[in-house]
Amino acid sequence: MIEVAAHALPSDKARTLLRRLRDLNLVCGPVAITSDMAVIVSGCLSLDAPVEGGVAYRLRDQDGREGRLDLCWDGPRLRVEIDGIGARRLEVPLTLDRLGRACARSIGGRVRPETTSQLELEHFLRRLLRASLG
Repeated sequence: MIEVAAHALPSDKARTLLRRLRDLNLVCGPVAITSDMAVIVSGCLSLDAPVEGGVAYRLRDQDGREGRLDLCWDGPRLRVEIDGIGARRLEVPLTLDRLGRACARSIGGRVRPETTSQLELEHFLRRLLRASLG
């Protein structure tokens, strides 16, 4: 099999993905991080803000502590910052595969930027959380 060089995710596709994550206003959980840690995603905090400034979600751990997840496009990477439930920062390089999906090899995640599937977006968000907090 011939390995094709991956291309960085274009900025317009990244903005589309962030817009989908913002507009879907996900509420899900608990998201198992480790065997003794889980977080609940409690909705988007930046519903009225432009995605160029990032997308923010409210988090809560199993002890009831509140936190915040910030997702921001920074060139060829998605910057993931968590505050309040242990301050963490992760930069996830995103590429575009042959099928038009945003691929995050470092966390084993793929998502179609234009998807409106709650399941697909939730799955990607769960991977981001596990990589950031795990």
